[in-house]
Amino acid sequence: MEFIGNKSIYFIVSFLFIMNCGNNNQKVYKQFDTMDISTTQSNKEDESAWNGGPGFEVYAEQLGWETNNDVVSNGSPNAIKGDTISILHLWDVMPPTFRGFGKETRDQLLALLENTVYEPLLIFNPETFRWEPQLATHWRIGKDSLTFFFRIDPRAKWADGRDVTSEDVVATYKILIDEGHGDPNTYTQYKELFEEPVAETKYIVSVKSRKVDWRNMFNIAGLNIYPSYYLSKIDGAAYLEKYQYEMMPGTGPYELDVNLTTQENNGLLALKRRLDYWAIDHSRNIGLNNFDIVKFVFINDDNQKNEQFFNGDYDIYSGFRAQWWAERFTGDQYDQIKRGLVQKRKIFNYRPIGVGGKAFNTLQWPFDDIRVRKAFTYLHDIEKLIDKLFFNEYVKTNSYYPLSIYEHPNNPKQYYDPDEAIKLLNEAGWIKEPEGKWLYKDGKKFEIDMYMYTGWDRIHNYFVGDLEEIGIKLNLIVLQSPFEKFIQKTYTIHQGGWAGTSIPNSEEMLHSKYAEEIDVTNATGMANPHIDKLLEEYNRNWDINVRTEILQQIDSIATREYHYAFGWAAPYGWRGMYWNRFGMPEHGLGYGYSSYNKYWGYWASHMFLWWSDPEKKAALNEAKKNKNISLPTEDIILDYYNKLKK
Repeated sequence: MEFIGNKSIYFIVSFLFIMNCGNNNQKVYKQFDTMDISTTQSNKEDESAWNGGPGFEVYAEQLGWETNNDVVSNGSPNAIKGDTISILHLWDVMPPTFRGFGKETRDQLLALLENTVYEPLLIFNPETFRWEPQLATHWRIGKDSLTFFFRIDPRAKWADGRDVTSEDVVATYKILIDEGHGDPNTYTQYKELFEEPVAETKYIVSVKSRKVDWRNMFNIAGLNIYPSYYLSKIDGAAYLEKYQYEMMPGTGPYELDVNLTTQENNGLLALKRRLDYWAIDHSRNIGLNNFDIVKFVFINDDNQKNEQFFNGDYDIYSGFRAQWWAERFTGDQYDQIKRGLVQKRKIFNYRPIGVGGKAFNTLQWPFDDIRVRKAFTYLHDIEKLIDKLFFNEYVKTNSYYPLSIYEHPNNPKQYYDPDEAIKLLNEAGWIKEPEGKWLYKDGKKFEIDMYMYTGWDRIHNYFVGDLEEIGIKLNLIVLQSPFEKFIQKTYTIHQGGWAGTSIPNSEEMLHSKYAEEIDVTNATGMANPHIDKLLEEYNRNWDINVRTEILQQIDSIATREYHYAFGWAAPYGWRGMYWNRFGMPEHGLGYGYSSYNKYWGYWASHMFLWWSDPEKKAALNEAKKNKNISLPTEDIILDYYNKLKK
């Protein structure tokens, strides 16, 4: 993560403060910078160069607009288009909706789906720390340091062939701030940060911030844009109903394959490549989006996952137990691995790690008492899990920003110490009766429920036993989607967490205004006035080094609230298996983890960067027929970025 800090000066100088470039055309400068004129229907329809139409590039530089013509695709020029890839989803069931925002949409697959079907104005490259064109070719910051301008690429088209226009940005903002869609994080954030965008012309849109905040560029430039001619017919509530399992036309390289997608037999979600994708031949997309069909498979039985994978029913298998990686998925156990038909791979990159572990609902008994929460951190024996169950494949975490420059070095260390836990519980009034087994307070037995996914009892049984040792009864209840309980705050204790981001936006998770809301990332009920003030300072400060210090302070305070008994994390980007028929770039997966599809470096990155190699596929098919044939085996470790050496 030190890479981020090293790039900070370049990023700030090269982009965020380019506001006062010279100009030789006062009419255009006035129209697109001072914001003191009203937009007329005539200039909206005017598609001349100086209004953003074709030829705009001639005027752009002299008027202070910025672009990036140095974009290099992170795909391989050797990639081949065609064929199908099928990926086992990390969780067992399909998401409850296909919507990209609104209630019930906190799901990694939904984020991936959105960022494949739709596109943002710009993409932020986590490796170079530069913005790159997507729907917009150019951008600039107004003289007031509050207003952002974007010029939409006149070539950009929706899947039904209509032009992408500035009106689409306006309509997207309007639907996001509509409380009817039921996601407080979304409608609160965009209402607080921005005024309604203005469609200056057909291709130029301005967005004015309500306050100076360095994050605003990320919040608006990285926003997926939706078609206005669909949004104009619905409000937030109607969106929930209409698009439960449908999607509006997008501008991205894929679209939902409604013929293959089904909810029967655990479900199958399929995407098909758009041959009419407007940017299909752009140089920035060389070697990307290679598969004609991308399938996501959902299987809720571990043995069936294994059986179906080695039968060849799907291609990419990850998210399985570390024990299986070390002991079960070996050449001694599976001939497919021994002969190279199935490849094992561990790919290292700079994927940020998010907060995770056992989360406490601090809004409810018994975790509304900080002494109880702290006691539970002394009862969470991570070292035992890493040693006994995880075969040292993972590392212990101790932060809201683990293993990054934002982690405070003096966070309170969480470690297993039942004696300390008992002291804290006694202080909180929990006492064992003479010769009794269980802790009681005011005549009430210390007994709580924990919802879990099928098969997770192998992990949680250790915790159940350790709690029972000191007098706490923990009941494990299997649910299809414990996450729904977590996000709705109808849980007591939950095993889980959130994905990390290169540019942390901690307000959603830690600000008190979300403490009692549902469908938000502040699922533990964090409400600390000091954190609130630091978050406001973080949002205002344009110096990345100062922001890093602020996040470290926030981390220090938040960890001392004990909302999590911190868990474990993988120090690599991806670990899994795949059938040996794929080609891939030298780096294997993306540099880091981003919410924008081009730079994903996690469980589904294969769909963007890999391709079906005809020669490898033919060799694989021959090896399947003839057990005397073996295929070349790749090195298990792929560390293109030399992360292990740093």
